[in-house]
Amino acid sequence: MHTEYSRARREKDKNFDGTFFFGVRTTGIFCRPSCPSPIAKEENVEYFGTMFEALDRGFRPCLRCRPDVEVDYYNGNVDGASVVNAALQLIYDGYLNDRSLADLAGEVAVSERHLRKLFVDNLGVPPIKIARYHKALFAKKLLVSSGNSMADIAFASGFGSIRQFNDAIKDIFGYTPTQLRKQADVSDSGDNTTLLLRYQPPFHFNRILDFMRLRAIKGVELVTDKSYSRTFRTHNTKGYFTVGDNPAASALELSIVCDDIKCFMEVHNRVRRMFDLDTNFSTINKRFAKDKLLSKGLEDGHVPRLPAAFNPFEFLIRAILGQQVTVKAATTMAGRIAERAVLPTDDTFPKGLDWFFPNAEELDFMDLEGLGMTKTRLQTVRTATRAVLDKTISLSTNQRFEDFHERLTALKGIGDWTANYVGMRGLGMIDSFPASDLGVIKAMTQNDVKPTLKEIEKRSQMWRPYRAYAALCLWNSLEDK
Repeated sequence: MHTEYSRARREKDKNFDGTFFFGVRTTGIFCRPSCPSPIAKEENVEYFGTMFEALDRGFRPCLRCRPDVEVDYYNGNVDGASVVNAALQLIYDGYLNDRSLADLAGEVAVSERHLRKLFVDNLGVPPIKIARYHKALFAKKLLVSSGNSMADIAFASGFGSIRQFNDAIKDIFGYTPTQLRKQADVSDSGDNTTLLLRYQPPFHFNRILDFMRLRAIKGVELVTDKSYSRTFRTHNTKGYFTVGDNPAASALELSIVCDDIKCFMEVHNRVRRMFDLDTNFSTINKRFAKDKLLSKGLEDGHVPRLPAAFNPFEFLIRAILGQQVTVKAATTMAGRIAERAVLPTDDTFPKGLDWFFPNAEELDFMDLEGLGMTKTRLQTVRTATRAVLDKTISLSTNQRFEDFHERLTALKGIGDWTANYVGMRGLGMIDSFPASDLGVIKAMTQNDVKPTLKEIEKRSQMWRPYRAYAALCLWNSLEDK
């Protein structure tokens, strides 16, 4: 493996960015494979599977290729990888900021000791250290891109005190927070922040905007030719954000406006999932390019990204509204719900961002008559809302799809298609697959012979664990028919 890594490093192959990192012992710096710095001698180089391993060995991120600008999420294929991925997502969302490792282990249904072992086996670093590194990395992002105060940044990043914040930044990056900010030429203005969310090209931003435009909830979401905006509420604040593309930087620009900077980490991570920025597509591209059926749906030879919902509960309701009606009709009904909820934004919000979508508690008390829903659909919305409230179903992105599917389809009015579609787009579950979808059936029809549901399920097994991307390719392939 290191022979391949060595070649990629010497050739500065961008295709390997995120696959591995390398440290240079003579400088104490670690880099991405594509780093433009002079090529180091092989005897001075050390290779790492993750950025966290490099940090844990005492290497500091390169200031030229900036391997710490975005966390490259782990995509392992060894024992325990699914548990590690679920735990990592929770850590990235700040779970360990105010809870214990035992709590985290309970969330992913393993013992604390076993969780530590899985992290060391898969990532080379225990979870507590990864949480510290992640907080420092996010703090650095805010330091170099915003004018918020040091105290705000420290607590927004999950540190319990200013001293912890200062010590971690100096220990990991070799500079004080003030020095990092000075290097970036940012003043203490207190302004809200525009963050760069790096992606691996190609990124078809306009295609995603077109997709979102057709489904944008009036008053809650706003899609222009160049950006996507929406309102949001978290447990501690409310606000809105706007996402635009910066192709020159191979990054999306996320601008957040809110009352409390503590929401930044949560919004940042949810937007990354929303635009599917953390999937390692190299393996999927190679597999799907060899499949005669799926290769027809590639976008310029690449697997399309999976646009996931920012608000899983909102999407669950959208999916139910969309049962057996057009996208336009479902979108209209969702907009009527938002308007009737009367959860207005204030005058500082842009025109068109007028409402917050109701949460489960608020929707449960609403009168939904006269919004265009059939009685059956209205009852299904009620049933699903109450199932969320009483925790019969979970909308966590960290659960097994099979468990989610079983619990959701147990609700009256929700079948296999809805469960798979919510898993796929609501929660970003990459192995969900709506086998009964009419588009999937049409794309898999050969010589005017429609496949049976059993045949579709059987064929889809070869696309695991990426069947959601297979569905996207199948839908894309219909554009030429």
